[in-house]
Parts: sequence; structure tokens; C-alpha cells
Amino acid sequence: MSDNKKISAAPSWLGLSEDRERYLFIPERAEIVRRIFELAIGGMGSYAIANYLDEKKVPTFTQSETWDHTTIDYMLRNRATYGEYQPKSFAGGHKKGIPNGPPVPNHYPAVIDRNTYETAQIARKQNLANRGRKGNELANIFAGLPTCAYCGNEVVLHHVTNIQVLACEQVLNGVGCSRTAWTYRDFEITLLGFLAHPALAERLQGEQKDKLIKLIDKIVDLSTNQERSYAVRVDIAVLLKEIVTKIVVHFAGDVSTPRLPSAQISKDVRGRYFEIRLWDGRLDKCLSIS
Repeated sequence: MSDNKKISAAPSWLGLSEDRERYLFIPERAEIVRRIFELAIGGMGSYAIANYLDEKKVPTFTQSETWDHTTIDYMLRNRATYGEYQPKSFAGGHKKGIPNGPPVPNHYPAVIDRNTYETAQIARKQNLANRGRKGNELANIFAGLPTCAYCGNEVVLHHVTNIQVLACEQVLNGVGCSRTAWTYRDFEITLLGFLAHPALAERLQGEQKDKLIKLIDKIVDLSTNQERSYAVRVDIAVLLKEIVTKIVVHFAGDVSTPRLPSAQISKDVRGRYFEIRLWDGRLDKCLSIS
């Protein structure tokens, strides 16, 4: 601090020097903040991140034994994470204060950069519709990745007679496309099975191969965990965002003729398949085994 004024408080991931004139990183907390932003960008909502941190037994920044989703949400919205300080006035009894003057850039040591912050804000808006239940299950580990082969729109999670399926959002909006869907459970088994095949890792090298092997280890963990560990599913979802750059779903196989808008959504049509690209590699085609 250039004016040598004593600092009275700091964000929870920062400490103060003994003379209270400088902010200091708390390394383990700074790493947790970065992880929270990574999870948000990877497709996790605040409830999901809180559950994940609890399952991993990550210590909180307070006396609480568990993470609260409101704490996660506040942190993800806090511009102090990239160094900005907003002066506030507490006159009139405002407990949280109201903005008083323009923001001050580079006031705090940045724990993330501005681009990471903005990317997380975009991801948070997209996460709201895809994060699944608030409980112990991550409903869709592919959220934000698949697109429809017939119209190019996003493929989203949906329920048909209490069965979770993936379907084109245009179908759910009632504006057309092929009124077919892929049972989520079958899609997950098929795609993860493709990624875990040894031949796929053999054609990769270096960091890409290491990352795919890490994903395969998580897939094996999931298959051997009868409780379908929440934390493992979160790890898989984040790794998928880092490895997979394209998933195109052909719900009705090579038949792209739309069904009538009033037709019942047909599930698991024979011949369905998806195309998938890892990083900037080739586009692979994988047929459903059922």
C-alpha cells in the first residue's frame, strides 16, 4: 500500500502483513478459489461445487464444517478475485454497504485473471438450467457439450415419463427437429465406454495422453463405486470439458426427416450414434451398442 494506511480487512483468501500495510496470499486458500472457478467454468453450479468440496473434505474459510452454496455464489461474483476493489459507504445503516465511487483496479493481489472471471460468469448463466438436483447426484456430466446433428442446437437433459433422456432443445421448445431422444443412462455408458477404450489412448501422446488416462481412471472409479460418487462425477464432468471439443448426436441415426411436432418423443431409436472429437483431432463415430 503506497500511502502506508493500516488495512482493516481482507478477502477471505488473503491475509495481512504484520504491519497491516500489505495483502498476502494464503496459498492453500488461493488454490481453493482457483479450483472453484475451474469447477464453475467446467459446468458446476454453486450447489454442486459446495457438495463437491464437502465430499473432498476441503476446509472452509470460516468456522463452518461444510461449504454453503451462497458462499460459493458470492465468491464467483466477487471482483476482488481479480484484484478490483469497490469502495462502499455504510452510512444510513447499510450493513453490506452501497457503492461509493468508481471501482479501483489492481487493489488486491489477483488470485485469477479477468478473463477467467468473465468466463465463469458466462458459465454460471449456462449452468442454471443444467446443474441437476441440489442433492447428491450430478444429473448430466455432459452439460454444454453435445449438439444436435440435424439442426445444430444444444442437446439438453429432459424427462420423458420419468426417464432421463437427452434431446434437442428445439424438440422441447416444440419448433421441430427430429422428435427422438437418447436415454441418458445408455448415452453415458456408451460415450464413457468409448473414451475408456485402450485403443484411444494409444494414438495420443504427451499431456493429451496423460489427461485421457486420468479421465479413464475416473471412469473406472465410477464403474466400481455403487454409490456413484458425486465427487467422481464432478471430476469427470470437468475433465470432459478439457478433453472433448465436439459431440454431435444423431438421435435417429442417418434419418434426419423431422417427425410431426405433435408426435410422441421416441426414445433410443435403433441406429443412433454420436460423433466425437478430442482436442483438435479427428472426428470419431460411435454407434450405440443397444
